Amino acid sequence: MIRRLIFPLVLAILAIGLFMQSKAADKDADRPALVASEPAPSRLSTPLLSARRLPEQLQTPEANRRLVASLDEIVGGLPEQSCFTVVEGGEIRYEHRSSSALIPASTQKLITAVAALEEFGTDYTFKTQVFAQSESSDGVIDGNVWLVGGGDPLLMTSDYAERYLDVFPYTDLEDLAEQLIEGGINTITGAVIGDETYFNQIRWVESWPERFRAGAQNQTGPLSALSVNDGFVNWDAENTANSLNIPAAEPAQFAAALFDDLLEERAVRIFQSAYADELPIDAIIKLGEVESPPVSELVKQMLQTSDNTTAEILVKALGAHSGSDGSTNSGRQVIEEIVASLATDASSLAVFDGSGLDPANRVSCSTLVELLQDEKFSSDLRTGLAVAGESGTLRNRLVGSSAEGRLFGKTGTLNDVKSLAGIVYTLEDRTLTFALISNADPMPSDVLEVHDQLILDLVAYPTGPPLSLLVPIPVVVTN
Repeated sequence: MIRRLIFPLVLAILAIGLFMQSKAADKDADRPALVASEPAPSRLSTPLLSARRLPEQLQTPEANRRLVASLDEIVGGLPEQSCFTVVEGGEIRYEHRSSSALIPASTQKLITAVAALEEFGTDYTFKTQVFAQSESSDGVIDGNVWLVGGGDPLLMTSDYAERYLDVFPYTDLEDLAEQLIEGGINTITGAVIGDETYFNQIRWVESWPERFRAGAQNQTGPLSALSVNDGFVNWDAENTANSLNIPAAEPAQFAAALFDDLLEERAVRIFQSAYADELPIDAIIKLGEVESPPVSELVKQMLQTSDNTTAEILVKALGAHSGSDGSTNSGRQVIEEIVASLATDASSLAVFDGSGLDPANRVSCSTLVELLQDEKFSSDLRTGLAVAGESGTLRNRLVGSSAEGRLFGKTGTLNDVKSLAGIVYTLEDRTLTFALISNADPMPSDVLEVHDQLILDLVAYPTGPPLSLLVPIPVVVTN
């Protein structure tokens, strides 16, 4: 009986199915026809939870393995006292003696930059002002005028600043002279007097080797809160090497005399010769003021050109701004305190100057990388780095290689130090932050070539399986 009922039931089900199918066909007939040239819609055959749906996560382990193997081989050619750290997005890609305390040379300027940005803020400016004891009468200042320095490291005249290949903003002393002219001043019965008392009057870092000081190699000009043209009275019109310059014996007096000349060129009569002295408390009539570029620009100029004078003036300014005596010693203490508050482990840090000339300085690769990656400073630091084959101290390095235009770095060189720290933008649009320091005495002659090869390997990262082989697999559905 049951068997006899199954067959009619099956036929009934089939009939209902055919009826529904015909209704659907009728509805489809009312739709616009598909254009024959349109490709059939595709669907992904890769399961939703497949690792193929995260292709970079598949690529990275193999890429990292290859990078480590390649870098290990090259690092073997570095001097024993070397460190190398590579980080991507907060994750370590490679490290070799990352916490070793080494002499950084001019990569020390990265530390100075961070301290300046933290203490002053990016928009802070340094002021150079002119004061008198009385208002002018019919264009006459009866008495002296004081040119007061506020620690501006880029107070210059145009003929000095425009010799450099790298264009940077500076504070034009001539603008200050023009302000006095616009104020109607035509006569000063006294003298122009330079005041540099915002800093102490020690002209160099006392712990430096003798050869670095002003009058020897001129690694900096004579340090002063009133420094014009880096404190040099003479310089080569084309060659910007400090070793060719003649430093002023008294930079504040030189600045006052130069300002005197600029005023006289504008037909101002000045009765007495310029000299240096402190601003008296009753000299409260401000005749003019110019402001430096913001600290963000000062940092950029210092890093890109590796300007030792800017670095050391910023150190003294840090000391003065903190309420101390405007000395290198007070400034370096401010730097150490700031970096200790920012770095995970600053126990290896030793700061003796801002430029990196002092052989007693110590820093680790891990600290440099951590500062470069700090979101508060990273933008200003990256903007200030030299670019391989294009600008600053990297203008002539790695030219024509895959690193040209992709390596942004701060270099460092002493007789027993070679260093480089910064950013590499890889061929595959990845961003790697790194620090590399080598100390050796004597320094191997091929150490720069080894450093450059490490950079070229970073540029090639990742060298894992191509992403095209790892993405979800599309399958075309045909009708």
